[in-house]
Amino acid sequence: MASKLAALLIFTLFALALGAGCASSTGGGGQPGGQSTSGTQGEIYPGPTVTAPPNYAVEVQENRNPNTVHPDITVTFRGGKGQIFLKKILATVVTSDGKVVSKEIDQPPNGQISVGDSVTFQGTTGVDRVIVVVTILGKDYKIMDKMDDFNAHL
Repeated sequence: MASKLAALLIFTLFALALGAGCASSTGGGGQPGGQSTSGTQGEIYPGPTVTAPPNYAVEVQENRNPNTVHPDITVTFRGGKGQIFLKKILATVVTSDGKVVSKEIDQPPNGQISVGDSVTFQGTTGVDRVIVVVTILGKDYKIMDKMDDFNAHL
């Protein structure tokens, strides 16, 4: 009985920790549109993502420039059923040398985020982490969290 209770407790704590890291109930914060923040000590390992409900789903595409002089990473909005409800896209890149840079695509005052809107980051020739969080109806969804290996694009 004690082992079942311990297993249930561990599972519950894991589920709570996973849920807390995946989505928040508020969509505020961040930098004004188009601005970026830089820091260091970024976490390089990807975490779980959250799929928005089907009627609110949106897609982004991440591309890497295979040029070693400019190993840029571009995150581009590709549309989806939830486009009309989309308020913000926050893209973050954690480079292999530990730098963290975030950039936003905000909803314009008199319109919506358009297919093709994008942000570009200076990547490295190593393995960089790309994280994308979208804000739909005031709720954040981490729809992308992946590793991008520069060498895989050569």
